[in-house]
Amino acid sequence: MIQKTSLHTYIGITLIANLLFGCAQLQKVDLKKVKEKIEDLDRPSFILEKVSIAEINLSEIKLRVDSKVKNPYPIALPATNLEMNILIEGQQFTKAKTKIPTVGGNSNKPVPVDLTFAYNDLVALYKKVPGKIDLVVKVQGVVSLPIPEKYRSIAGAASLDFPFEEERKIPAVLPDIEIRNFKIIKPDPSTILSSAGTEDLAKKATSFLDTLLSPQKKSPGSAVAAGLSSLDLKVDTEFQIVLKNRATSRLQFSEFEFELTLEKEKFLTGQPVRIENQGQESILSVRTSFPLGTVTQGIANAVSKRSAAFRLNGKATTESPEIGTGPVPFKFDKSGSFSWN
Repeated sequence: MIQKTSLHTYIGITLIANLLFGCAQLQKVDLKKVKEKIEDLDRPSFILEKVSIAEINLSEIKLRVDSKVKNPYPIALPATNLEMNILIEGQQFTKAKTKIPTVGGNSNKPVPVDLTFAYNDLVALYKKVPGKIDLVVKVQGVVSLPIPEKYRSIAGAASLDFPFEEERKIPAVLPDIEIRNFKIIKPDPSTILSSAGTEDLAKKATSFLDTLLSPQKKSPGSAVAAGLSSLDLKVDTEFQIVLKNRATSRLQFSEFEFELTLEKEKFLTGQPVRIENQGQESILSVRTSFPLGTVTQGIANAVSKRSAAFRLNGKATTESPEIGTGPVPFKFDKSGSFSWN
């Protein structure tokens, strides 16, 4: 415990004395008032402000620990380390370490720390608490703010120690994503003719679509090679994106955006027209389209086969109302293969 001769007392005396002595009136100093001013002076401190969920994705959950160092002195505080113990459900899970940089005089320095928990590492914990919708994460430790070396003998200590502890509930999540009920809807003849503008171009478009969507699974090649580059015709698609939580927390999704790539070529983008949150499964109904005139050889091959390697990536907002997470960014990037009729 730092006594009256601590660093902040010393600096306080120095500041006030310099002010008063500068007037060459040392003999007239009111020591009682000086003492009162010293007692009012603040001293360096470490404040852990909050622990929040920064992001959830398909492989891990990220927490953000927001803290700051307050330095009310006119001299800089040396850099130091911030070390934290991370406990989940009362068990030591991991340790985190970061650097608190030099904090300039009369300033505050934010010290954010990102903590990442891989779902593979959380599975064992889920098994110990089956059916539990949340996990209690505790962040604790002690920060030692070093006192500038030339003041240590006066302060009687090398540092000021600040213990800290904060808890946060996180949802029990093991999310996954898949595509279901994919289909391509052939435009009706009147729509094709209206978009083509001429009967000749409409015939080419109809022939291309007939081959592309034929059950014989024969590729028509690219739209450019078929003479359709000038065609302004959109072909509708319908499908579902299904988000599943294989753990027990119930999630709700909103503000969903995606991009779908087939055979490494960009194919579809969009947003769902409807989201049905059903506890541990959310069904996102999608209706979007692609321009027929830009269909490449690779996309034509995939559509004709009704099978493709895919990549589905994007972002959404999710929350777990049962534990009060509030809106949390959800990012997804899933690769694999899928087929459709």
